Parts: sequence; C-alpha cells; structure tokens
Amino acid sequence: MKPSDFQRIVQCRIESCLKKVIRHVVKDYQQGVRRRKEKEIPFCELPEIVVEKLAIWDEYETDYTIFNVCGNDIRVHDDELAEV
Repeated sequence: MKPSDFQRIVQCRIESCLKKVIRHVVKDYQQGVRRRKEKEIPFCELPEIVVEKLAIWDEYETDYTIFNVCGNDIRVHDDELAEV
C-alpha cells in the first residue's frame, strides 16, 4: 500500500528534524573534542620535573632480590640467598 501525501510529508519533516538533531549532536561532540585537545598535553611532552611530581613510589618489602646482569633482571628469592 502506498503512503499518502500527508504521510510522506510527515515522514520527510521527521527525517529533516532528525538530521538537524544528529548534525547538532555531532557538531557539539567535535567542538568538545577540539576544546579538550587544545587544553590537553601528551604525557610524553610533560617536563621530567612534572612527571616526577606525579609519580608515587611505594616502599615495601619483597620476598626476592633483583640483580641486573647484562641488562636482564634476575630475581633471587630471599630463601635461596639464606641457604648460600
């Protein structure tokens, strides 16, 4: 069954309104991304002093000792060291 002229007009108006809303939502999203991009700075571009202020180093005891041999970290459990 073919839609009447009135139904086609209503459908066209609804589609037109939806397109405007979608365009507006996309435009707002892109503006937000652009604003955020202007304010943000990549982590790799931060000065080292700022990175050091952000870093938190936990001091806790471990059950192993790490030795660096030829660029490789070797973990030796403290129980094995106690036996030597």
